[in-house]
Amino acid sequence: MTIAAFRALLDEIDTQGGPEAARRNLLHLPNEGTQAMNTAPAHTGQPPTPLVSLRPADTAGSETLPVGKLLAWGDQHDDPDIQAQAGRARAALAGLRQRYAADQELTALTSEEEQLAQRLEAIRARKGELEPAKPKKRKTPRDYDAAMVRAWAREHGVDCPERGRVPKAVVDAWKQATGLAA
Repeated sequence: MTIAAFRALLDEIDTQGGPEAARRNLLHLPNEGTQAMNTAPAHTGQPPTPLVSLRPADTAGSETLPVGKLLAWGDQHDDPDIQAQAGRARAALAGLRQRYAADQELTALTSEEEQLAQRLEAIRARKGELEPAKPKKRKTPRDYDAAMVRAWAREHGVDCPERGRVPKAVVDAWKQATGLAA
């Protein structure tokens, strides 16, 4: 095929939808060769006959080989390129097998994890039904005013936090000082 014919072929592919149409086998290219490419066919309503078949060759008379036999044939072939293709195909198949096994195991583990989560939820629910209710802690009422104790602590230089619970030692000191100790 000449460069001019090749350019004409590319132009025709572009007019019929470009590479995407070629990938989907939607092209209708002329069959007459370079002369047909140089002269654009008039559209008669019927698709032109293809110049190049973009679909695989008719395999009605050939046998389909299993992958193992095809790889063995490639390994024993005289052409080093075919041997290299067989090696790459073997490596690709090994990678696919490894990924398939990993995906299968991951699916099984995910399923088992979901089942265990459901079982654990059921066990916790049943455990909650069987355990006696825990008594709530009751707050013991304070027998002092926290603001008053803090004010006393500031006046007398006793270390007392401004927030939270007043330490027992501060309360005891306040009670001793005010005469409220029992």
